Amino acid sequence: MGYGEKARGGFDPGGNSRLTVITTRSDVSVEQQIYDAVTGDEHNWVVFDKDDFKSDYDIAMYRLKCGEPAVLAKLGATERQCVDYKEWCSVKGVPAADCEHQFFNVALNDASLPIRNVVIGSNTTIDGRMSRAVFRFSGFAIGRDSTGMPTQTAESVILTHLSFKGAGHVEDHGLDPDMIRSTGASHDIWIHKNSFSFTGDSAFDVKVGAHDITMSFNRVLDVKRATLHGSSDDHTIDAQITTTMHHNAFITSESFYDEGRGTARRVPLLRRGSSHMFNNVFMNYYKDFASVRVGGTLLFEDNVFLGGTPVQREKSDRGAAFNEWTTKRLSSNVVDDGNFTATGSFAWFSDDECVIDPTYEAAVSGGGGAARDLSQDYSEASRALIGMHELRAGQDLVDYVNATAGKDGAVPFNSPLSEGRDAILGLPHEACVR
Repeated sequence: MGYGEKARGGFDPGGNSRLTVITTRSDVSVEQQIYDAVTGDEHNWVVFDKDDFKSDYDIAMYRLKCGEPAVLAKLGATERQCVDYKEWCSVKGVPAADCEHQFFNVALNDASLPIRNVVIGSNTTIDGRMSRAVFRFSGFAIGRDSTGMPTQTAESVILTHLSFKGAGHVEDHGLDPDMIRSTGASHDIWIHKNSFSFTGDSAFDVKVGAHDITMSFNRVLDVKRATLHGSSDDHTIDAQITTTMHHNAFITSESFYDEGRGTARRVPLLRRGSSHMFNNVFMNYYKDFASVRVGGTLLFEDNVFLGGTPVQREKSDRGAAFNEWTTKRLSSNVVDDGNFTATGSFAWFSDDECVIDPTYEAAVSGGGGAARDLSQDYSEASRALIGMHELRAGQDLVDYVNATAGKDGAVPFNSPLSEGRDAILGLPHEACVR
């Protein structure tokens, strides 16, 4: 639905799709198989062998550069130790608890190294259903740019049911380890039902004029800067950015709250372009959940903010904590220059199981100029589907998003395999942080 509704990925209605099955039994590494499958422009639907990937299996695309002398010199390692960072840590005497940070964020934090996100070509689907593939540290770029100008444009890309696990956020990491970066004026992109946790940079950034993108039913856990929309005020091409974000869960755990309290935000930081957000759920987002700059437009409809234990502890009095959160944090400083309309969006205190406490309720207010109805850019079929399934902010919306968002969530309404809203709302209740 929404701006990304034309994405077809690796499906060719003319019948010329190629199905690529990634396997652990090939003489070619898993990372190389993926690289070979996704970097062309022919229609390619990439899946993972159900037996080979029935248990969690780390995929780390940096390994493609483990034969490079510069990488090995920086690590002071053999190629084998580069490929297996846990072995590198063992040889270097790095404790297991600090291993990922020391390897990815210290040893490899060097912009001169030849490691960057693999660039996906047009007409590509990467489909992680029925697999336990886990992308470690970094992910993919869709398109390329240079100094604010497109150098490679991809169209029709779908990334679905994938798991991305980072090594923690480091400001201005030399390798720019976004998990998904849409750039270079790429368009018709669908980022759907993926799980992101503790990523080094963004979950899904949009840069340099990328447009017609939908992010739906993703679960984003403990990610400081989830989705930048436009990386510079000077990039006039970013006026063509258009995104739809619906039914995503943006979660900050209590253990990450102190680190993320002032920076778990930017959903989105929007420059010049337009974003339509509806039916998203935010847990423990405390400050500046969005930022609209340089004439951007954010339409914010029927979203929910939940303040769990760490938000309630901001002040000794819960009422004072709620008032500060809702009046000084959520509803201020959103608009620097642009248009923002918030309708039907509310904040509540909740328990840590994401059950709303109706005693504490406040509407999320707007600011700046009025945002136009971005849904008028969609097809009639897309608007009808939204009208049929959109929920008002409240407990049912929280429960529905919590049950469906992420790789392992229940099948949502935009699949014909869904069991329906009532069946999903009837599932056993789960905590938002899990």
